[in-house]
Amino acid sequence: MNRASELIDDAVSLLRDHGFTPTVSNGGSGHRKIRWADRGRRYMLVVSQSPSDRNTRRASLATLRRILRTNGMQGGAP
Repeated sequence: MNRASELIDDAVSLLRDHGFTPTVSNGGSGHRKIRWADRGRRYMLVVSQSPSDRNTRRASLATLRRILRTNGMQGGAP
């Protein structure tokens, strides 16, 4: 499993744990997009198909948790 797959799996798990139904699609430009909706608002997290380093996973999950916290959700570790 590569870093991008691990990141996508982690993000999808975190979103499902919070009751969301995320969808994953190919962006066609070397990126994958994770989309979900919360109270009528739509969100998207873009993940590179070839993340540059291992810190990318941690940074992307931190961004996702920040989005969830901002919207009143408790973003915990997966």
